[in-house]
Amino acid sequence: MNGCGEEFVSLREVGRRLNIPASTVVYYKDKFSRYIPSVGGEGRRKRYPSEVLEVFRRIREMFGKNYSVEQIERELALKFGTMINDEQEGATSVSGDMKRVLTRLSEAMQDQTLFRSEIRSLRDEVAELRREHREVVGRYRERVGLLEKGFEMLKKKNAELERKISTSAGGGIDFPPAEYLASPLVIRTDGEFLGVQGKGRKHFSLKDFVSLIERRMSESMKVETSWSRKDGTWVLVVRTQANGNGTDQNIVLVTRKTVTPSGNTVTEIVRMNINGNDAPEALLLSLFRQVRSVFGG
Repeated sequence: MNGCGEEFVSLREVGRRLNIPASTVVYYKDKFSRYIPSVGGEGRRKRYPSEVLEVFRRIREMFGKNYSVEQIERELALKFGTMINDEQEGATSVSGDMKRVLTRLSEAMQDQTLFRSEIRSLRDEVAELRREHREVVGRYRERVGLLEKGFEMLKKKNAELERKISTSAGGGIDFPPAEYLASPLVIRTDGEFLGVQGKGRKHFSLKDFVSLIERRMSESMKVETSWSRKDGTWVLVVRTQANGNGTDQNIVLVTRKTVTPSGNTVTEIVRMNINGNDAPEALLLSLFRQVRSVFGG
């Protein structure tokens, strides 16, 4: 008995009162220590509140009925769970709470570290994106600058070309329409229209004829061409200047739009003048035959 009137017993006293061998009492104590509270002392000096007599009695009874250890523990937990040493329970509870607090604190610190790491990564990504944006904007402005310079050069070249055409044509810009240049080119001989048709039923056009003249003459001399419109005809003037030994030439080709008896729209060579002399019909006929041998394949 302590000073407050509460009774405490030893394991020897438990065995004596319940008529249980001492070794069996020790076995019960070790096996089911969670349900047997104790106070103070070590070893044999350890004392137990008198309430444990009922715990040991019940354990003895259940063993006598061949209960398994698991069944005994469940029974003890249901009936004597609250008899666990308050001091141990409090310490265990405080320890468990402390562990939970420390665990949460550790998790919070880890989360904070991860959060800061993510923030740094995001800042690095933003900085990289800004750098790339500056580079892209710089390249874009550089290209825009180059395009503007190129556009200005094209405007100057176009203005120069317009000036040359205007000067050579004796007035404003004048040039045959694309359909006129692409129409079949023909000559009229003995009242019949003669043209040239090549492979794939492609006809020989005024555009092909001008390209042929320019290509042949540009091999050995400088070539300048100009167009003008006069009395329903288109007049092409080809001026050549020899690069070395040779004679300068001026070729004037007069053409007009014509509809053949079969209803085809063609471009007819009305006249061809070389250095002031009109080319005879025989020359044009020979020229077309040569073109047919090359163009017609």
